Amino acid sequence: MKAFAYAAALLALTGTAAMADQFAGIYGNTVTITRPDGSHSTVYVNADKTWEQRTADGKVYKGTWEWKDDTHACFTQVDPAPTKPDDATTCDEITGDHKAGDTWTETDDKGNKTTIAITAGR
Repeated sequence: MKAFAYAAALLALTGTAAMADQFAGIYGNTVTITRPDGSHSTVYVNADKTWEQRTADGKVYKGTWEWKDDTHACFTQVDPAPTKPDDATTCDEITGDHKAGDTWTETDDKGNKTTIAITAGR
């Protein structure tokens, strides 16, 4: 579930625009997350409301996403099924307006910095 949380956090940073498709700038592209410890993973967000995350150690997580309201997206991990069903879905507020070519750094409440980059294509 920890890997899923990183995917959800990443997706929460990838777009805004009320009533528009906030994720349009990332469909068909590769989102790379580099965590403070240097580990990384890639995430693919699809227009059919599915997502996939691949970690550097070869693990693959898949799920679905949907809008809760105009500014909050919810991500549900379905494969592999989380050990705790209550951990399957995470909802996040959407901030930023990111697209292919963008790279930025986010700092969590503990001061840890995560770098996110969107690369054109897969």
